[in-house]
Amino acid sequence: MTILLIASYYYPETIGSGVWIRQLALDLKALGHHVTVLTTFPSYPHGRIFPDYRNRIYQRENIDGMDVLRAFTYATPSKRFWPRIFSFGSFCVSSILVGLFAAPRTDVVYAILPPLPLGVSSWLLAKAAGARLVVNVQDIYPDIAVALGMLRNRAAITFFERMERWLYRRAQHIVVISKGFKRNLRAKGVASGKIAVVPNWADHDLIAPSAGENQFRRDHCVDGNFLVVYSGGLTHNSHLDPVLEAAERLTGAPFQFLVIGEGVRKESLMRKANEKGLRNVRFLPFQPLPRYAESLTAADATLVTLHSAATFASVPSKIYKQMAAARPIIAIADRRSEVARLIEDSGCGICVGPEDVDGIVAALRRLAAQREKAAQMGLAGRDYVTTVCARSRCVAAIEQALAGVVG
Repeated sequence: MTILLIASYYYPETIGSGVWIRQLALDLKALGHHVTVLTTFPSYPHGRIFPDYRNRIYQRENIDGMDVLRAFTYATPSKRFWPRIFSFGSFCVSSILVGLFAAPRTDVVYAILPPLPLGVSSWLLAKAAGARLVVNVQDIYPDIAVALGMLRNRAAITFFERMERWLYRRAQHIVVISKGFKRNLRAKGVASGKIAVVPNWADHDLIAPSAGENQFRRDHCVDGNFLVVYSGGLTHNSHLDPVLEAAERLTGAPFQFLVIGEGVRKESLMRKANEKGLRNVRFLPFQPLPRYAESLTAADATLVTLHSAATFASVPSKIYKQMAAARPIIAIADRRSEVARLIEDSGCGICVGPEDVDGIVAALRRLAAQREKAAQMGLAGRDYVTTVCARSRCVAAIEQALAGVVG
């Protein structure tokens, strides 16, 4: 097959989805397919174009033996709503122009969403090329934006709801990352046979269990405290306020919290921690990929959080990386969520309700007191992610979905 892979993030971005999207492209190429990537100029997570690039209308480069087409983006470090909308929208428009004039003839277009309008751009390119369209839904929009209060205008909500259903009707196949997502789409009238459930994966060779007393731990953990690590986006979707409440209750106890990441909520979280005088909480920026793996294996326990409003519309993909690190996970999420289902199915940790501060404190004390049990949870998560969510297995499922529509 010739595949046009369209995504907002790609290498050299080494934080977030750009990592696994590059792995997907590499693996599809290794399976004998001709892959072209259509993306934008790298700027994540700080909203500034990387030093080795200059924002322009179009650029072609070769990465890993594949053509990578880059289209203009409005890159901005602003965390406000409208600048972010313009940033996403600029690529949705520029990708059409670059795709029409620079992309090769293709059999199938594979689009990674969100942003939702990128699906419309991808449909136009597929239509122009006489190709089939498969979309991968990482977050369900506009559901999540409405649930989190980011999208409130009734006319805008109706517009995006119609766009979503329009796209689902026109895509030949839809890949979602959880069974909960499939139920969501089925309720919107999408046929079950049109939907494939393929979870994200973690590179379990890069993120592998190691001794907890590594250099990262020596740099950031003092006095042998029980180290709790959150590493990921600090967005409206994440929900770390209860963690700060738990840290306040554990003041004076041998616990230390590291919050690693960037996002629209970082400043307010840091301000809240400062107001509470939380000396057991430290904030760090996103870590380079090798250091990121080291930060997870340095932890005694890791955290994954999900705002209750996003229960059915999002699955934090960081959980797979945490499972690969073989550390027990405390999931702060609604028990109906896919995150809770993963914790239960794998046995890799403890799930606590989003506002249950007492539960968070109790879970941390339990893991600290039962180190052997905590280690067993970590190993169970590692086993799950190397089998059920193995990279080779997930890529094979995506290849099957693409080949199925091409025939």
